[in-house]
Amino acid sequence: MTNLSELSPEMEERARSVHQEAHVFDACFPLLGMYRETKAEIKAFLDGGLCGGNASLSTSETDFHMAINNVYQFKQLIVRNPSKLALCTTVADLKECKRQGKFGMIIHFQNSKPIEDRLDYLHTFYDLGMRVFGLSYNTQTFVGTGCCERIDAGLTNFGMDVIAECNRLGIVIDLSHSASATCWDAIRHSKAPVVATHAGVYTLAHAHGRNKPDDMMKAIADTGGVMGIPTQPCFVKRDPETHVVLPATVEDVLNHIDHAVNVMGADHVGFGSDMSSYTARTLELTRDSNLRLCRTQFPQVFGVGPTDRYDPFPMGLDSHAKMLNLTRGLLKRGYSDEQTKNILGGNWLRVFKDVWGK
Repeated sequence: MTNLSELSPEMEERARSVHQEAHVFDACFPLLGMYRETKAEIKAFLDGGLCGGNASLSTSETDFHMAINNVYQFKQLIVRNPSKLALCTTVADLKECKRQGKFGMIIHFQNSKPIEDRLDYLHTFYDLGMRVFGLSYNTQTFVGTGCCERIDAGLTNFGMDVIAECNRLGIVIDLSHSASATCWDAIRHSKAPVVATHAGVYTLAHAHGRNKPDDMMKAIADTGGVMGIPTQPCFVKRDPETHVVLPATVEDVLNHIDHAVNVMGADHVGFGSDMSSYTARTLELTRDSNLRLCRTQFPQVFGVGPTDRYDPFPMGLDSHAKMLNLTRGLLKRGYSDEQTKNILGGNWLRVFKDVWGK
């Protein structure tokens, strides 16, 4: 594992300087820790030098009314912590958060279930601040197919309309949980870059439907998009035959980054932890966690491991407060200062600007 003792004083000074200059960004994180231990969770983000992240407000069970309530509770969280948190809908907002030492949060839906089969609901959530939108989660939606369905029919007719409307409004399309044909349809039909906010490399961890194969990764990059490498253990390291989740370190996360850079180019790889520092410490599952609800039935997707707690997160990157270790590792592996800053967050800001237009 990369640690301070392995770096020369000059390299350590360089790592700290690069990290401080970077717009460090996490493209997917759950909110459990924000509500359970708000001050500690915010402190972890700020101690790790993050200027922002995509806050996940919609997953498997979230219908329209639940999503409206989630947005309300999320905004109240910001109201209660105005000196530390901010809602961001533009790249300028994120840059201002870095300047002020705040953590800027973008409303991110991992699933399209909240909009049902109505484009006006998509407009509603856009007006409320949602800017990153997953087409499907684990199951079939009115838009497309999720990664656990038996049959993947790709985008529906309504899904094609949603792609077009996301392009028109300026909403980033997220393929993280979508099944293969649905991903390929979105890649082919979107006029704007598409992303996978939190997906690993299938070659390194055979998480069916969640980690992306090389040809799809390359196609995402060809749209101008970005893939965020996660720290979620079942997507980082597992036995290729049994799917048993194996202990991982920051070096295993860096292996995914290296492979993704080789396939996609350094301008198309980012970070998307799918981690709360609180849950990484306590291993507490949410009520609707995929490990609780889906792991036994779909080990090829979520790996073989416990269903009552999280698998241990990668050593050295098991808290947002430890993000400097990622910077140390990237520089130690030979990435330039500019490449490192882009992987830490610059690539996300670029794709947001491309899609949002501001």
